Amino acid sequence: MAKKLWNILIAGAMAGAVLGCGVTASADDVTEIRFTEWDGGDTLAVYEQIAENFNETHPDIHVTIMNIPDEYDTKITTMIAGGDTPEICMMNSDTILFPLAEQGTILNMQEYIDNDSDFDTSALGDQFKYMLTSDYMAGYGIGSENVCLFYNPALFEEYGVELPPADYKDAWDWDTFVNVAQQLTIDTSGRNALDPEFDPENIDIYGIRFSKWWATYMPFMRSVGVDYLTEDGKSIGYATEAGIDVLQKLADLTYVYHVAPTPTASETMPGLSESLATNKVAMSFDGQWTNATLMADEVSYAVAALPKMGDEAKTVMTYGAMSLMNTDKADAAFEFVKYILSETGVVAPLIESGLWLPTNMNEYNEEYITSLITDKHPQNYYESIVVPMVDGTAVTPITQYVKNFNKIDDIITPALDDLWAGEATAEEAINSIVDAANAEVQGFYGE
Repeated sequence: MAKKLWNILIAGAMAGAVLGCGVTASADDVTEIRFTEWDGGDTLAVYEQIAENFNETHPDIHVTIMNIPDEYDTKITTMIAGGDTPEICMMNSDTILFPLAEQGTILNMQEYIDNDSDFDTSALGDQFKYMLTSDYMAGYGIGSENVCLFYNPALFEEYGVELPPADYKDAWDWDTFVNVAQQLTIDTSGRNALDPEFDPENIDIYGIRFSKWWATYMPFMRSVGVDYLTEDGKSIGYATEAGIDVLQKLADLTYVYHVAPTPTASETMPGLSESLATNKVAMSFDGQWTNATLMADEVSYAVAALPKMGDEAKTVMTYGAMSLMNTDKADAAFEFVKYILSETGVVAPLIESGLWLPTNMNEYNEEYITSLITDKHPQNYYESIVVPMVDGTAVTPITQYVKNFNKIDDIITPALDDLWAGEATAEEAINSIVDAANAEVQGFYGE
């Protein structure tokens, strides 16, 4: 009797195992997917958690996050050339995204979306689509950010200066901004840059600092109606009269008004976190992603609208592109792409950290966003950083639509180094390369 009972129990256990196989896919039935990205630290940890959550609810697909922290483009192209193309890749839009799409290495994500009746298309925003042509989506943005004004409230209070406006509709005009920067630029004798006795060779506090790259210039270019290329897509916008004026006004902050550090002075300055904490900088034009560092360092600061040079203030977005690669696992890989793009709350920890903003349009509602804004976020975060993403103030990054951007910018940037060093005017710097830059201009993507 005992032996018979034992046999029944064994048979039941075996039956349970067989039934279990119907629920949990065997190793042979699981499609292995790789998602490549370049971020480390907290961002990598969130990616890995996203993959883990997806894997738990999709037993027939297993996603592994492949972190490539350096030489990303080179390593991706080497893998592709060797016949080992990852299934999903984050892509640098200014370098390899569109060339790989033109080669057919990156699939048209739009086709997959159109053929999936369950895909929540309301989650997608046109401003985040990387369109090779009008109907070919080479990638979709994730990790959205924009450029804004960071400032030190303590210095404004100490020197009795009115705080910058949070709302872009109330943004300072350029003359007002320069005047404020002069009031907050202090030499070692305590005189500000408006004082006739001010010593520009011995500055203790700078009114403004800004990084030297296209994302810093473009908000002011767009403010005066200039884009990276002219409207006909045949020449660089920097070479227009208005474009040259924007660049010269930025350089004048250093060499005319003495409110921004020279490249030499910048080399000895600490990063923005320490500069704000030690009251060495009053304001900075910088990327919104800087919030993550400032918040983690518990720096006392606030954010505001960028000033305007033209009729209205603008800012510019930046974000990476997630692309579906041309592999025999593309159908399974799209399920993970779909999960990231349309599942609300997937990247919430990175929004909460101050590092990212959503690219899922369903998350752009005040109730949801404010639920992720903590007491560590700076004053005006919602008004100055979140709102511009949906009201048209934040424009798409130029790498999203300018063909051959990398080669053009490789010509422009060294010339502008002479401008920032005070060795050339904006007109001289641009005129020295305009023919070479225009020779590389090929127009716009998305047409």
